[in-house]
Amino acid sequence: MAIRCRCALRPATGIPFPAIISRAVALVLASLALCTELRASEIQKGEYLTRAADCIGCHTSNPSRPFAGGYRVPTPFGDVYSTNITPDADTGIGRYSADEFVRAVQKGIRRDGADLYPAMPYDSFAAMSREDVLAIRAYLFAQPPISQPWPRNILPFPFNQRWTVALWKLANLHTGSFTPDRSRTAAWNRGAYLVEVLGHCGACHTPRNATFGMDEDHKLAGGTAGIWHAFNITSDKIAGVGGWSNEELSRFLKTGAVPGKAYAGGPMAETVMNSLQHLSDDDIQAIVAYLRDVPAQPGDEKQPRFSWGNATAVDGNAGTKGITKGSGTATGGDLYQSLCSTCHGENGGGSPDGSYPSLTRNSTPGAATPEDVVMTILEGVKAGDVAGRKSMAAFGGWLDDGQVAALANYVTARFGNPNVSVTAADVRQMRAGSTTGQTIMVLAAQSLVAGAAVLMLGLLLLLARRLRRGMSSARLMFAHRDRR
Repeated sequence: MAIRCRCALRPATGIPFPAIISRAVALVLASLALCTELRASEIQKGEYLTRAADCIGCHTSNPSRPFAGGYRVPTPFGDVYSTNITPDADTGIGRYSADEFVRAVQKGIRRDGADLYPAMPYDSFAAMSREDVLAIRAYLFAQPPISQPWPRNILPFPFNQRWTVALWKLANLHTGSFTPDRSRTAAWNRGAYLVEVLGHCGACHTPRNATFGMDEDHKLAGGTAGIWHAFNITSDKIAGVGGWSNEELSRFLKTGAVPGKAYAGGPMAETVMNSLQHLSDDDIQAIVAYLRDVPAQPGDEKQPRFSWGNATAVDGNAGTKGITKGSGTATGGDLYQSLCSTCHGENGGGSPDGSYPSLTRNSTPGAATPEDVVMTILEGVKAGDVAGRKSMAAFGGWLDDGQVAALANYVTARFGNPNVSVTAADVRQMRAGSTTGQTIMVLAAQSLVAGAAVLMLGLLLLLARRLRRGMSSARLMFAHRDRR
């Protein structure tokens, strides 16, 4: 009986069942380990892609609650607040399936079917590969869920109506995956994908057309990021970055600072801090390779922004003529001496170690428009100590509009483009979140929508009137026939 039992437990191969079970368990464990490794690899890839796309920059309002949303995105039409993209089931993306997440990223459609406002650059992300989108999802779903509803958007009519986004999409959203150019190098194609798709550089650096979409005829010729001016980054030697070396471009992308050329401020400084400094050297060089090949787009500048270096002594009232100082009586020179000279130096040369930038030969005060100088004074600079560069305090709560204008005019007159000036009224408008040009654009859009609504209403009334006449004629005809 014992022999029969042993034979029954031994398969035809002659291998005992315990050995088979052990091998099966080992195979299962190896499969689980492989799945875990693949999952970890996808999450790691997703982390890198999330950095490259700078998702944290717009989806984080409180650094202690990453990806929980609530970040204010100023637009010409009002303020849009970013959504929570943590895996929280109620306020985040925890209920999004893979297909729903891909649809949101590539087509700007929420899980409930509503259109997302294009403050999220899905017009760039539309060409992102599904594989990359899902890797980003894997990384986000690996983060701790945070319950945090986002604030209500502040948009005037008609921009607070989401049906208007559908019209915008018809004109500006082009779907389809990124297609590499086989006549170009692998580095060029990688740079094109990073600039045009994943990094969505055009969202800020490309001007907008009449439908408020990216003007592809003037790609990367300069645009806006809120009030901040995003400079021309085409290969033009005066208006763009054609006068920069490859090493300088790479250094700026990695650190946000190139003495004698530019220092990143505003959204660009935050992009360097949150995103670009984390990219591999190969990817940075790929971006440079692509930017070198972007067709030159000329601007209004007569000389490169970084070429201004007028650090000679000037009257403390330089550029302040016509400025209403409000409660402040100090001149621009006085304000500079008391607030700026300790870090930037008496002659604007910055600190010896480069942690505080020089104001001469600097693209910000050398620009043809004053927005970035004014916004730097109002909001400061978040440099994140990248490459030892220090952040700058915001003075918007300390200075009134006249004082900000006086200081900005002094800085541009002494260290930058002396042809640029700003008034207290301009500062007041920027502080409120718009520029004169943006206000005109919004009013024009509102007038266009109102005119279209009036025309539609008129057509409907005319149609209704004709229908009533037709019905009256029909009743008279039937009445006449009944009499006969």
